[in-house]
Amino acid sequence: MTFKEAQDILISRQDFVKKDGLDRVYACLKKLGDPHLRLKTVHVTGTNGKGSACALFEAAARAAGLKTGLFISPHLVSMTERIRFCGANIGEESFASLFEEVFAAGPDLSFFELLTCMAFLFFERMKTDLAVIEVGIGGRFDTTNVLSRPELSVITSIDYDHRKFLGNTLSEIASQKAGIIKPGGVCVAPVLPPEARLEISKEAAERCAQCHFLAPVFEIVDRDWEQNRIVLRHKKTGEVFPFGILGEAQVSNATLVWEGLEIMRGMGWPISRAHVVAGFSSVRWPARFQALRGRYAGAETIYIVDGAHNEEAARAFAATWKISPFSGKQAVFVIGMLQDKERRGILELLAPLAEKFIFTRPESPRSADPCALADELSVMKPGAEVEVQEDIRAALSAAARSGTAAVLGSFYLAGSALEILGEGS
Repeated sequence: MTFKEAQDILISRQDFVKKDGLDRVYACLKKLGDPHLRLKTVHVTGTNGKGSACALFEAAARAAGLKTGLFISPHLVSMTERIRFCGANIGEESFASLFEEVFAAGPDLSFFELLTCMAFLFFERMKTDLAVIEVGIGGRFDTTNVLSRPELSVITSIDYDHRKFLGNTLSEIASQKAGIIKPGGVCVAPVLPPEARLEISKEAAERCAQCHFLAPVFEIVDRDWEQNRIVLRHKKTGEVFPFGILGEAQVSNATLVWEGLEIMRGMGWPISRAHVVAGFSSVRWPARFQALRGRYAGAETIYIVDGAHNEEAARAFAATWKISPFSGKQAVFVIGMLQDKERRGILELLAPLAEKFIFTRPESPRSADPCALADELSVMKPGAEVEVQEDIRAALSAAARSGTAAVLGSFYLAGSALEILGEGS
């Protein structure tokens, strides 16, 4: 089977209707020899920040000389980004071969179920020392929750997203996220709203697990908007560290990784603070307030690409945008979303940040109608200049005339933009 054939089958199963529960996943993994039971893992969930936290954990472990696995979603350009070993994407031939084997063992599995089983099998065969696993949606009923006992469970944030599956209140959402906490395990999370914290504490108590709610131990002391980097200072020690991802929300992610690895160090893991600092410095994570400067469509343009796809992510983007040097310019916002997103809340957060908006369609069958988004923004901000470009390339080209453009609303849109602008993985 070729990579394209494997990819086509996977894409055809993106809307595959799953039955309740994980029985089919367990059955598939059993046929494959239960590879997930032999993995040492860090399991990460949260409304936002999962990918950044996963990248930081993996980078620190790799800096320590460990053989690392990384399973993330979504991908930006290639499906091979989802499964990584020691910092490199799985090769297309290996991906295709692995898919063929897993598909034979689980022909009734969905897109994400197949990819999860592939990742577990690959990491076990590569004899990874530590695999960092990102939850797809929620936690309790997520495919990745077949993991029996992670070294560490991580909850990065609790906010509103995927309400159809996770619930309409922070308590309901937190209960789903808390489902990754295992009996006798250890969980780290930021300081959360009281109702979310209560649910997570209750889950931990029922499972006789430790749960640490962590206030930020870092503050940002410098920002390099051109190189997409910040400098962090540890509040207690005064130590200063370079950090390879922009954004105010990274203070919380850095804290979870720093303190989480401190706990793992107490378990015997050989990941020193120096290794964590090296990981912080080396990590790169695209589409998180990523500034790209270059010539496109005949114009010198700065594009700020961000996957902000829900209200919490849009709020974080807005906070970073307001203190950035880009906010004082006549920027254009290129926006595309998926149908299942709370678009009104996102648009209300973005509307005050610019005077011109171009709506387009992410490359997904679930993309929202850009005309409907444009109409909604026009009602919300009558004085705004609004246009629609169904084609992403046309939208980026139209935005290039402004000299500064933000591209956001969907990781699908962000991935297409990075590929078009020559920054794909």
